Amino acid sequence: GVEVVYPLSENTVLVIQQLFSNLLSAAFIPVFKALKNVGTVHDEHEMFEVPVFTFSFYMLIIIHACSTMYFATFNGKYLRYEAEEEKKAKKEAKREKILAEMQANGGYGAVDQGMN
Repeated sequence: GVEVVYPLSENTVLVIQQLFSNLLSAAFIPVFKALKNVGTVHDEHEMFEVPVFTFSFYMLIIIHACSTMYFATFNGKYLRYEAEEEKKAKKEAKREKILAEMQANGGYGAVDQGMN
């Protein structure tokens, strides 16, 4: 998350992610509690009983699979990486400029001709 929203600090991103994960998990508790008996109606002619929360368990598997696919295929713009590459390119251009000036003046450590 920090790479995608680069100008924001890491702590800000951490707090926002923590807040939304806590809110989402708190929202899922009543949803899964409401779904705990879905598909668990026991028929007298059946030999086995479906445990409670079975449907909720399968819903949780589906949610995890969908979120894994979303994050595995995320193709965001990495702003921090781009900023670092731009900074590196500017530094390299400055270095090349200094080296070109030094070579034009006779090289590194060249003695000025007017001092002899």
